[in-house]
Amino acid sequence: MSSETPEPSASTPKLYRGLKRALDRPGADRAVVVLALILLCFSLDTGLSADDYVHQLIARGSHALPGFVRPPLDLYRFADARTSPQLIHEGIMAWWEDPEAQLAFMRPLSALTHILDYRLFPGQAWLMHLHSALWSALLFVGLLALYRALLPSSFLPALALFVYTFDDARGWLTSWVAGRNAVIATALSVWALVFHQRWRARGDWLAAWLAPSLLLLALLAGEGATAILGYFVAYALCLEQGSWIERARTLLPALVVVLPWRIVWRALGYGVSHSGLYFDPLATPIDFLTVFVERAPILLFSQIGGVWSDIWSLIFAYPWLQRTLLLGAAATLLAYGYALWPLLRRDPILRFAVLGALIAVVPACAAFLADRLLTWVAIGGSIATAKLIVAYGEEPETLRAEPLRALMIAPLMLGLLFAKTVIEPVFMPSRARGNLVLRDNLDRAQAGVPSDPSIARKQVVYVNPPGVPLAAYIPVERAAQGVPRPKSQVYLATGEADIRVTRVDANSVRVRQRGGFLQSPGSHLFRDPRRPTPLGRRVEVDGASIEVRALMPDGRPAEILARFARPIDDPRWLWLQWRARGYEPFPIPAIGESRVLPALDLADVLVGDLVRLPFDGRLVPAQDPGWTQP
Repeated sequence: MSSETPEPSASTPKLYRGLKRALDRPGADRAVVVLALILLCFSLDTGLSADDYVHQLIARGSHALPGFVRPPLDLYRFADARTSPQLIHEGIMAWWEDPEAQLAFMRPLSALTHILDYRLFPGQAWLMHLHSALWSALLFVGLLALYRALLPSSFLPALALFVYTFDDARGWLTSWVAGRNAVIATALSVWALVFHQRWRARGDWLAAWLAPSLLLLALLAGEGATAILGYFVAYALCLEQGSWIERARTLLPALVVVLPWRIVWRALGYGVSHSGLYFDPLATPIDFLTVFVERAPILLFSQIGGVWSDIWSLIFAYPWLQRTLLLGAAATLLAYGYALWPLLRRDPILRFAVLGALIAVVPACAAFLADRLLTWVAIGGSIATAKLIVAYGEEPETLRAEPLRALMIAPLMLGLLFAKTVIEPVFMPSRARGNLVLRDNLDRAQAGVPSDPSIARKQVVYVNPPGVPLAAYIPVERAAQGVPRPKSQVYLATGEADIRVTRVDANSVRVRQRGGFLQSPGSHLFRDPRRPTPLGRRVEVDGASIEVRALMPDGRPAEILARFARPIDDPRWLWLQWRARGYEPFPIPAIGESRVLPALDLADVLVGDLVRLPFDGRLVPAQDPGWTQP
């Protein structure tokens, strides 16, 4: 390999030439790390939200909410068969959640960092964000070491690092303190790969011990670290010499760590089950494959500069738009692969990067789509993009050797260059502040619930919260902040579709949701909608009993009967509905009368203060033979 990249020709786009002048100099890669960290520090004043307060309660050993009482190092055991019934009873989880659902992760190393946060600097959220930024720095420095070891010249490592660190998808690294587990796991697993490469390239036996040791620590920080195994495998296949057996032996140290970890992980009761958003590829391979074919193209499309993968869940009300996005993603990925093909045939480093990224996308698809899942995929994806950009700038004839490739390469590369060097860096600071979007929504939800001491004697009934989080986190945040909170709460439905509330008698209402319950992805976290709900199922919550009275053809609840222990108009009940931008009192219908709440515009609820989308977020009315207007 040449130690220097050739000079760009006169026909090379000015954008590329400017990029090369900036990055093709000694120390440019270190400057990239520093600048990226400065952009991440835009998150320092964004505070805490949502799961941050769950962690705070557990880390402090609080007993304010019995459903969240557990050992501090078990910070990431969100729900299981032991805790879910209590959380449903308290109204933190919805009545439709599966009491057998499990979402429990073994992340003691990450939990320890949060315990230190809340004990060393309680109330100083900016220091917690800074703590996450330090782990991000460890990640970036590890990538710098990896790219320097694998790539020639000073330009390619700096460019690959720029593509990785200035991708706005990295903004979440410090935006949400509760997401630090993935930052730690990525950083430690990248260093495991760095030492694995040193062992194999230099015969460094200290590195041979450090690689599996760091891999184990990464796994104890977050299960996502399994994605780094894709690069271990790719290294053996693409960069090792010798027979296949000799190459396979290089993977033994990693396997000696991963296999016992997985066995202990299961033996201690960790894992996911009965969720419609999280899947265990080993425990439920068929269910996982059904979502993999949908999630993988969207994640990879986002990685190469396409739209944010997070948008997939926001457009659930528009299946035609999801199909269009999926087809567009597949077409773009095919074009990207076609452009890469002549480089792949000659470059083993590129083959390593692409194969590692493709394997790393498999564990990423086990969770619902979000750009935060791309931290491991981007390790190889950034190398691939950097090499493609350099080939386009330095040897365009290679990419234009065939008529079809010559026709498509210019628009593809101009779009890629613009996305990676302009759009993503510009959006980086705002995505580092993305925590504020969630905080704004939760603050508006909080504002509609009284916080004077009398609220502690009331029980809140949310008729149509826009989503589970805008009701579930209210008692959590208040318990963590010491703000008076309701005695308990219950939510009847979520507002993505029309809801009809009929007063049956003094103590009961019948609630029907047009098209059935469980339509939005957010309601699938602890309930797989494909798992039928038994007709007549009764759920006891504090002060009320919810009975499923009718089902949709696919087994989802269509109608419920809610019986309350006291008359509905008892002043100890506080009935609330979401209207416009927050909660307002709900006028309780008279006995025998009904009230219909129209579907909420979820796009306006979530991002209306920031941007107006060209479509609203209301579901297209679903076919529901049991739905009739009063």
